Amino acid sequence: MGTKWSPDLSEFDGPKYMALLHALRADITAGKLASGVRLPPVRELAWSLQITPGTVARAYRKATDEGILEAVVGRGTFVKGADTDPGSQVVASLLLRDDNNGNIDLRGSKNPQLGQDHDIQRAFAHLAKSPNPAYVLHPKVDSDLVARRAACDWLGYTGIEAAPEDIALAYGAQNAVLLALQTLLHGVSPTIATDELVFPGMRHAARLLRADIVSVERDQDGIIPENLEKICRRHAPQVLLTSFNVHNPTTGTTTLERRLQIALVAEKLDLKIIDDDAYGTFESNLPQMHQIARNRVWHATSLSKSFASGIRFGFLLTPPGQGCAARATLQSSCYGMSSPLIDLATFVIKDGSAEKMRHRINGFNRKRVQIALNTLGRWNLRWRYEVPFLWLQLPTGWRSSSFLRACEQQGVLLRAADEFALVGGKAPNAVRIAIGADIPQEAYESALHKIGVLLENPPVSMEI
Repeated sequence: MGTKWSPDLSEFDGPKYMALLHALRADITAGKLASGVRLPPVRELAWSLQITPGTVARAYRKATDEGILEAVVGRGTFVKGADTDPGSQVVASLLLRDDNNGNIDLRGSKNPQLGQDHDIQRAFAHLAKSPNPAYVLHPKVDSDLVARRAACDWLGYTGIEAAPEDIALAYGAQNAVLLALQTLLHGVSPTIATDELVFPGMRHAARLLRADIVSVERDQDGIIPENLEKICRRHAPQVLLTSFNVHNPTTGTTTLERRLQIALVAEKLDLKIIDDDAYGTFESNLPQMHQIARNRVWHATSLSKSFASGIRFGFLLTPPGQGCAARATLQSSCYGMSSPLIDLATFVIKDGSAEKMRHRINGFNRKRVQIALNTLGRWNLRWRYEVPFLWLQLPTGWRSSSFLRACEQQGVLLRAADEFALVGGKAPNAVRIAIGADIPQEAYESALHKIGVLLENPPVSMEI
């Protein structure tokens, strides 16, 4: 059930977004907005109140973070029921989902199993023969030095020459991004600039830190520098958080010219940059952003997409002289990385098994992407051979919400562009298709065939 809710903001003090937030709280408490009511869309309410859509989106986002509203992808924003299961909000926001109910799940970009278990068993066997008494104690300041040196070696294929003093270890790339944000953000109302479409983990990280997010327009060459400068002057973000090598979900890469332009904007406006390189598992002929603007770029990566996600070993390459601050942030949150985990990851890097697996996984990805191109290549696809997902712009006649429902009825699960959009942001009519690394090739080919049949046969009447 929807509502024509249009509060009188003159009754509330403060900025417009806070006035709207106060109005939401007051009318929910008074029962004027009942549980389950769908609020007006952002642009509709903005027009009604004669304020900007960004103001409404900000108020909705704050209220969602407080738990009084609930944003449902493809449906809208609703008043959250007081009798809702307290765990439901957590479940709905999980980054990893296994609720496939027997369907072919092409939502998540999981790793194929290509023998990593044997590499891990060999590493554990080695550690068992060389017991470390330090495992009983908290990690010391430099107990991870050998692992940081291994991380520097690992970065060799990217072209980055790193020093161990500029490395901070983390529990995966997502944790490395969070570590960078914790180190860099300051003040009572920090702001992060990022893409219009982002991996949901970025939104989760911002929410954990009570930070606002503002979006920057992006085209086929990457973030648009002129728009970045305009956003910086308007909102004064402290950090730009993006991915230069592989943008998730569109698979796009930022061109060299665009990287240089972004670096100039960041230098002029003293903007820090976090490069989330979780999917940069392959050699590139472009210089890394850290090489272009090493004094302000924080490079986050891990072994998750190139070796094994369960290892949870990542690291953060900081600008020169900032590694100590990042490691201090890590110690403040968890006293440091687990020593056995550090030793296991160091072993698979130093003995070469991680590097061999990186090549094997990239080869697997290339084969799966080629299979997708053979089946769906005539449609508007964006892809990279080493990237474990594809971006499909839907043809006329399909909306992403109805296409997802139709796919699910055929036993295939995808992710809509809406899932990557910021609150109140715009999403293209597109879906992301993972390469099904954890399912047999026959099942994967069957799923692609079903997707192709649906693309050929859109609904008679286009969903409005």
